[in-house]
Amino acid sequence: MDEHRFDEWLALWSNPARYWVPCNEDDIDPARQVSIIYDDYTRLVQRIERLRSGSVQAMDPRPRMRRLISNIEVEPGEDGQLTVGSNFIRSIHALRHDAAGFKIAEKKVLLINSDQEMPLLQFLI
Repeated sequence: MDEHRFDEWLALWSNPARYWVPCNEDDIDPARQVSIIYDDYTRLVQRIERLRSGSVQAMDPRPRMRRLISNIEVEPGEDGQLTVGSNFIRSIHALRHDAAGFKIAEKKVLLINSDQEMPLLQFLI
């Protein structure tokens, strides 16, 4: 995403998938409480189409970013998935293996300031 290679980023995801950024608490029930982002695979595709369209004013000029990911922790999960935690903000990924390798089945981003105003969220994708 840092280089705006949207199709390659989307290819990292499995279908079905979930991308979740809780609001206020890290372990809320997204069906009953507000989340900053709670997207399925279809919504991720729509986000990428919108970013590519040029209609997102906050993306002009395109933000310059470089993510630094550290402290990677891998744990075996259910059904052959892996749970991978890393420090970016704080991200937790569930990876699903298919014929092409591992794909992202779920991403949960835990923001330290999730209870404060966030005028721009482009860095989250």
